[in-house]
Amino acid sequence: MTDPNPSPDPGTAAGTSSPLAKRLAGKARFTPYEFVFGEAGFELRTFPRIQAEAEQQGIDATHPDRFAFLTIGAEAIREVVPEDVPPETLEEYRLFLYHAYNFWCYGRRLYVLDPAATRFLVESTPDLRRWEMRLPAQSVYVQLPPNLFWASVSPEVPPEPVDGFFVCCHEAMDGRGDTFETLEVLMVLGIRRERAGFSLIHFGAEVVPGIAAAWSDTPARDEGRDFESILPGGEMAGLYSILTIPEALKLISRILWYIDRHPGQVTAHAAPERRTTDRPGSVPLSHLPFHCVSLHESDAGAAAEAAGDG
Repeated sequence: MTDPNPSPDPGTAAGTSSPLAKRLAGKARFTPYEFVFGEAGFELRTFPRIQAEAEQQGIDATHPDRFAFLTIGAEAIREVVPEDVPPETLEEYRLFLYHAYNFWCYGRRLYVLDPAATRFLVESTPDLRRWEMRLPAQSVYVQLPPNLFWASVSPEVPPEPVDGFFVCCHEAMDGRGDTFETLEVLMVLGIRRERAGFSLIHFGAEVVPGIAAAWSDTPARDEGRDFESILPGGEMAGLYSILTIPEALKLISRILWYIDRHPGQVTAHAAPERRTTDRPGSVPLSHLPFHCVSLHESDAGAAAEAAGDG
């Protein structure tokens, strides 16, 4: 799923006032889930069989290591993996299938972040000290504003726009038999109309009391300001970069806090009517129902100031 030659294009940047951001305001873009599993009946043909096998064997499919033991899941990976794929990328397909299955299993909960709300969460340093990490569902996909955040799968690879995050939580057990929650995250980069695949970055983190505030408040870079763009002209264009896993966790914790603590700013939308054809150059829209996360009017001043600083 990784393109070996991605190329950054800051000219397509979407700030709060860019033409692209305005066209897509309040809309969900075609998701990575739909790109891979949404067509040709794959999800209806395969995911219920995985669910039945997990229930029959008593396997917690939200746990990625246990999910790997499911026979039907392994067969499904072979179905979607191209014949010429390098062996080292097979783990990427397995992790994507794991997140896609749980996304399906828990209702395909898609959250679309408004640009102004996103800038507010980056620039305002919200107080998460009285909030404990929780997801609106056990598995969600959070879609960021188009081309606002950029990241790389490795220092040798050019930055790509971040589409969003699959986030799944599961229960784990330590060596003493005590249980704790773990967050599994799959960051999706480099979705473009002219590209067949996309790039993935997977990471996990243990969830303990107070961790959301720690992620939100602790500097995530050794040098420079968190989320500061490293693209040429990126700061002037109002773009952000995600360089470290703590930086990604900072963003995710703030987004989940905002969704949980501002339910009035989270509006549900039905799946849009399918278009028979797309206009040339148009961004394909998602076929899934989604929740739009917008900025509360009391926070609009901070978001406007952040946009002006960018």
